[in-house]
Amino acid sequence: MSLVLACLAAYLLGGVPTALLLVRVVKGIDVRTVGSGNVGATNASRAFSTKGGRLAAFVLCYLLDAGKGFVPTFFGPAFVDSCSPLLAGVLLAAAAVLGHVFTPFLGFRGGKGVATATGALLALDWQATLAAIAVFFVVRLLTGQVFFGSLALGVALAAAAILFHPDIAFGARLPVTVLCCLLGALMFWTHRSNLARHFARRERQ
Repeated sequence: MSLVLACLAAYLLGGVPTALLLVRVVKGIDVRTVGSGNVGATNASRAFSTKGGRLAAFVLCYLLDAGKGFVPTFFGPAFVDSCSPLLAGVLLAAAAVLGHVFTPFLGFRGGKGVATATGALLALDWQATLAAIAVFFVVRLLTGQVFFGSLALGVALAAAAILFHPDIAFGARLPVTVLCCLLGALMFWTHRSNLARHFARRERQ
């Protein structure tokens, strides 16, 4: 398979709006009419009234979105014959995340990319990803804000990709390092409305 076709397949897989489908099947409503209107795991959980329902919805949606990143990144390079497996994995990961953030099935308006990026990077660098997930939970507990945890995860991914592989982060594993840095920046961009609301509240206090 050509790299272009593989990336297109990864993009379309990443674009599947799992939160929208899950909430529509279980609750019969459009998740875009709930909370922030985002089609991600956090907003999907807001469609449920009980604590258990919210947690189950969040976990299931997060795992499905993470799978959209993991599957093409981990398995896809075996079907691509035009470049190295590492570079193919990085490009497929990027395609899957972009598919989630700019889904062609919803007018190119998708989720924030955190779960899909996490799944993709688990396939590329599980150690750095697990460290970043740990940072997410710490910051989430300290701040009480999911989006702060997500931003911290993005920064931690870039830092861990370098710190865990100091000898090859800018050599053999440069594509992974660049991807982690770009995804970290992307998370700040996709969470820009959260940041704007947070600082607006701070100014009113």
